[in-house]
Amino acid sequence: MNCPHCGRDTDPLFKFCLHCGKELKKSPAAVEKKKPRKVAPAPQESAPAEETQPCPQCAIPVRVKDRFCPECGYNLKQPEPSAETPDYAKPILHNEETDRQVVGSIISVSSVDGRETVRVPLYAGENTLGRGEVDVQFAEDDRLSPLHLTVTYEDDELTLVCPGSRNGSFVRMHEPAFLAHGDQFRIGQQLLRYEDLDLLDDVTVAVEEGTQMLGSPTRSNPWGRLTQVISEEETGSSFLLSGEKVFLGRERGNITFPGDRYISGTHAVVGLKPEGTVLEDVGSSNGTYLKIKGECPLRPGQYFLAGRQLFKIDLKG
Repeated sequence: MNCPHCGRDTDPLFKFCLHCGKELKKSPAAVEKKKPRKVAPAPQESAPAEETQPCPQCAIPVRVKDRFCPECGYNLKQPEPSAETPDYAKPILHNEETDRQVVGSIISVSSVDGRETVRVPLYAGENTLGRGEVDVQFAEDDRLSPLHLTVTYEDDELTLVCPGSRNGSFVRMHEPAFLAHGDQFRIGQQLLRYEDLDLLDDVTVAVEEGTQMLGSPTRSNPWGRLTQVISEEETGSSFLLSGEKVFLGRERGNITFPGDRYISGTHAVVGLKPEGTVLEDVGSSNGTYLKIKGECPLRPGQYFLAGRQLFKIDLKG
């Protein structure tokens, strides 16, 4: 069959195209159980078997020459993560010699494959982290503020405190959360800001009597907007929200980001309820991260983003 996305010939029994990596819509015939075929006599000189390798994501054997895994769609040609720890992830500890009680570890992990890159002690009480003179200093990470965040462990509870850093800290969601006007969250490499249309400033223009304004059509009764945040002064695309639920994803959903390979096919959903606007992850591989305001409770093993790094807390040591 021909791939409906790139038009190149591919096996209809595979879930993903070998050439472009996009999901195939199988025909009814392809879904049926494959019938046994008669095996032709082997030629005198058989062709050498094609070299295969295990898929890094689902582990099935795939041909070395293929670009995408036919089972899970993993990009086989993406560069492998370096075994060396990048400079920005090499901390300086300012509390190595201390009588404070060690209750666990702060771990920096690779956002590509979850590999542990750095492990430093977590102490009872406050643990400061940032680019300046703090307990755990990442001097080379230019996206961290001098004092970026504090992890507190008291009464068997973890708390993440962000005292107003420039880029903020983001916690991976494990349950739905309400969004207020101006709240930000991350899916893949996208930083999105929620905006309540009722709280946005009206655009006032001079009205010429009898002349209607020209504009793009919108979906019925929009109630909110998502805007890509590029920098403090610059924004990217904006997406109106309407209806009961708006799904976000890489290939499926009302709003899609086809070029972002860190976003799942269907990643998250933003919905309107009587109590307010709700953000929910729908089982994505890499998670949805909500920017915290002030402080929030933290579960052991829960991922959080700060600067260029992904962290988690291990209370076992």
